[in-house]
Amino acid sequence: MKKQLRKTKKNNKLYHNKINKTLNKRPNHLKLTTVGLIHANWCGHCQALKPEWHKMKNEMKMGNKSKNFHFVEIEDSDSMKEKKINNINKKLKGEKIVINGFPTIFKIEGGDIKYYGGEREATSLKNWFTTGRNQQENQEENKQENQQQGFMQGMQKIFGGGCGCSSLKDP
Repeated sequence: MKKQLRKTKKNNKLYHNKINKTLNKRPNHLKLTTVGLIHANWCGHCQALKPEWHKMKNEMKMGNKSKNFHFVEIEDSDSMKEKKINNINKKLKGEKIVINGFPTIFKIEGGDIKYYGGEREATSLKNWFTTGRNQQENQEENKQENQQQGFMQGMQKIFGGGCGCSSLKDP
């Protein structure tokens, strides 16, 4: 009887070690960003988006960026639509997916959902999914940086650096 108990304890320990190893691997899976598109075949905006969406996916796969992304596409008339949306909602911490129109483009990172509202072109989509910013936001940031650099150069020209502006660094 004692031998059986020892074997059972040993087997339980092995079993729990396997579970712990599996759970330790799980966070890597949770680090994936879910990239989603909910669309309708009858929607003109969705039809216009499809070539750009596929171009973006192909570019991300070619650039090896797809390793960190899980792509989901759900069509409005899909009989499994509700089940797919419910599965996605299980990954979310708080807010659930809201479909206010088509196409609905979103990403889920760390259990939080964010909706895309930028331009419907591959480059902007890819930038938003990979950096969290779309092309327009990047252009605005570059414009601000250029303005700051221009101001610094102007100050140095006016005062010849004698005022201490040559020692100024970018913020």
